[in-house]
Amino acid sequence: MVIAQAKLTRKHQITIPAEARRQLGLAPGDTVFLALEDGQIILRALPQGWTESYRGLGAELWADQGGGARAIEAERGAWDDP
Repeated sequence: MVIAQAKLTRKHQITIPAEARRQLGLAPGDTVFLALEDGQIILRALPQGWTESYRGLGAELWADQGGGARAIEAERGAWDDP
């Protein structure tokens, strides 16, 4: 879904359009993260830092084990088994 477009300046900079800033909840001083995925640049807002931005990443990997917390508890339980 395209919500806006931006033009590259001579210094290879862009301004994030107002509509995109509003939808991402960006404010001056916030950090953004650029990722290259399948030949596309993805801009992600990181206003709360790296740890918050990665929360839940990969959660689908643990779905068949009942979720990440359950998988961790099962692994910890295995340590106690002889």
